[in-house]
This record gives sequence, C-alpha cells and structure tokens, in this order.
Amino acid sequence: MTLPMELPSSTTRDRLTYDATVPRAMVHRASIAEVFVTDSVAAATNGIGRSEASFEVAAQLPRGHVIGEHSAGYDFLLLVEVMRQAGVYVAHQHLGVALDSAFIFKSMNYWVRSLEALRIGPRPAHVVVVLTVRPERNRAGRVLGFDFDGTVLVDGVRTLEASGGLAFIGRRAFGMLRAKGRDRAAAADRTAVLSSRLAPAAPATVGRRDRRNVVVTEPTVGPRGTAQARLVVDTEHPHLFDHQLDHIPGNLQLEAARQLAVAAVARLHGLFPSELAVTRLRADFTDFAELDLNTTATAQVDGVRHAKELGLLAVPVAVRVSQGEHTVSEVLIEVAQWS
Repeated sequence: MTLPMELPSSTTRDRLTYDATVPRAMVHRASIAEVFVTDSVAAATNGIGRSEASFEVAAQLPRGHVIGEHSAGYDFLLLVEVMRQAGVYVAHQHLGVALDSAFIFKSMNYWVRSLEALRIGPRPAHVVVVLTVRPERNRAGRVLGFDFDGTVLVDGVRTLEASGGLAFIGRRAFGMLRAKGRDRAAAADRTAVLSSRLAPAAPATVGRRDRRNVVVTEPTVGPRGTAQARLVVDTEHPHLFDHQLDHIPGNLQLEAARQLAVAAVARLHGLFPSELAVTRLRADFTDFAELDLNTTATAQVDGVRHAKELGLLAVPVAVRVSQGEHTVSEVLIEVAQWS
C-alpha cells in the first residue's frame, strides 16, 4: 500500500507550489530533467514603472544529479543553476522579456550562510529564491537587463546571499555580437587554436568522482600558490551543454575555477580535494569564450582567513580564464574544508 506523501509544513510562502516544473523554454533548457524552477510570485508592493521589483521563485533541488554525483551536500554548480534559472524565469514571466532573447550573465556573486542547510536529506530540498531586481529599460520601456540581489532559502533556512547582473539581447543583435567573436577566433594565432580534445585530470585531484564532470586538465601547482590548467570542453555533457551553444558557457568556466582552486588548495595545505566546498564566489564575465580556442585557467591562492559566519577556515583563490592574451572571465572563489 502506498501512503500519501507528507507535505512540507505550512509557511508564509504557501502561495508557492512545488508540484511541477515550469515550461523548459522559460528557463532556457532543452531537457525537462534539467528544469528546477516550479513557481514564482511577485511581491504585493511591486508597481509598474518602479525602479526595482521583488519576486519569490520556488525550485526543487534533486538529491541525485549527474553534476552532483550523489555527494553528501547539494553541489555548488546546482546552486548556481537554480539562481540562473530564477533570474531567467522572472525576466520572462514578470518583466515581459521575449522568449527568443539571448541572456548574458555579466556577473554572479554569492556567499554561503549555512553549509549544514546544504546537506542532502531524505527528501528533495524545497528552495525559495527571494530576488530584488533593478531593471534597465530603453525609451520604449523594454527591459534590457537587470542587476539583482537575492537570498536563497533551503527548506526554510537562509542558506545563501547572492547578487549579480543579466543582460538581454535580441536574436539579431546577438548574432552581430557573436560575429565579432568569431572574427577574433579566426584571427587567433595558430598556437591558440584547439587542435584536439584534451585529457581531463584524474577526478580525485579536482574533488570529483565522475570523469565526465572533470573540465580541466591535470593542474600544475607551484610552491608559491600559483596554479594553471587548460579547460576540457565536452559539448555532449548533459548538464553543461543541455542544448547546443556556440561558446563555452559561464557555468563551465565557474566549474573550471572551482576544480583548479580545489586542486591547488588541497595540494598546498595537504587536504583531501573531496572535502573542500565552495563558500564564496565572485565572478565577472567580460567576453565570450570560443569553443575552438585553447582556454586556460590561471590561479593564485591567497592566505587562509577565518570565515566567522561559518566558523571555518577558508582560502580565497583568484582565477583568470583566458584565451591567448584575452581574458574572458575573472573569478574569486573561496573554499573551506567541510565533510
């Protein structure tokens, strides 16, 4: 006999539902299994023409996922993806951004407030992303993008604070923008052109279990805290390349930064890579990363600091992702030992 599923206890956010995911086009996903957002509501105080607006977005975190690898805690990249989907959904559902618009992440920042809230429990976690957005509009009132601040609640616990920026570009303008990038790739020095698929690092070296999820070559780590690796780009990865892209996505660059930081900190401090968790992130995406150019991640490990809010020692690592001399993103990522 199958018993009815016990529903979560009543909260002030009973208006949000978790019964089904939103249409996949609304979060720019091809696979239904890659959609995590389930619902959203606008704050009652929102008004037309306001300089900012607030929303609550519901999402469910899967306990088992290819990128999560069945680890004890919800994976860093899943949290980034939930926030990305929340921003995209708000733009389409509440701000009238056209479905065929291209979305460009300009920046992403987050700070973990509770690692314990990220432990995977007996049920999939119910997430609420509380977003305050400040839209940029043209003279006709069309939203061109927005900056945002947010709080992520996991099963009612304040878990992350986040901020960042998104830009929305029409299909024609996006095509013109990408043509410039393709011209740069065509003019690149032959040594910068990716000639063959690179061999990924051993998963354990970068804190991974599944070889499919390794996105860097074996890192070289110097005694003074420098580290370097090439990006390994698998365009058939079911999460990172859920649909066809003509560039290396930001999520893959963030994962490369995480893996290089983990490998470097583990080697320099004698720690197990699998026990290092991301506790802070600051990323700025300055340009598109072309698929057919060699892409390098270079890191500098900083000194150990006391993360008072978590009661842990954390290590900041500055990572630059580049193609030749051209920087495509800069990431400050902080890791701490957590098991």
